[in-house]
Amino acid sequence: MVCAGEGVVEAVEERGALPLDPEDEMVFNGPVDAVVVGFHREFNFHRLAAAANALHGGARLISTNNDPTYPIPGGLLPGNGSLTAAVAVAGKTEATIAGKPHGPIADLALDWLGLERNTPGNIVVGDLPATDGLLAAELGFDFGLVLSGVTSAEESTRCKPKPDFIADDLRALVEVVLNPQ
Repeated sequence: MVCAGEGVVEAVEERGALPLDPEDEMVFNGPVDAVVVGFHREFNFHRLAAAANALHGGARLISTNNDPTYPIPGGLLPGNGSLTAAVAVAGKTEATIAGKPHGPIADLALDWLGLERNTPGNIVVGDLPATDGLLAAELGFDFGLVLSGVTSAEESTRCKPKPDFIADDLRALVEVVLNPQ
């Protein structure tokens, strides 16, 4: 069962699996191997109930990521971690997180880039230390924190892991990395 956007549906299809739509009434009471949760704005009570029902029936819970929030101009929206938390609580289970900062996605990234862990000169750029920073640590790369997302300048002074570089946005980060003081 795919409780996510079109990108996750496509990925499930590419793996040869049949993505079930939680909005389909036939799915609600049918057998489901796994519930895959990804960020989407169509999340609603019916999808939550269908996903929880599948989990109560023995399905595994897989989440694309556990980012708690999603930045928009002027604030934050609930992110996929919030959706996953609702499904996990309703389904009385814990999610397997497929995305950053966990080892499988780090291994996939290294393979795709043709790199090895702890390769000097590489940097992970992101706005959330709890995912992007931990991915950098998993890879053994530097962490460049941009303040244009969910982490504020005030929060950046006490975040863990500690960023190697901090800048207001990506453009400023490039300048900081290329011209250290």
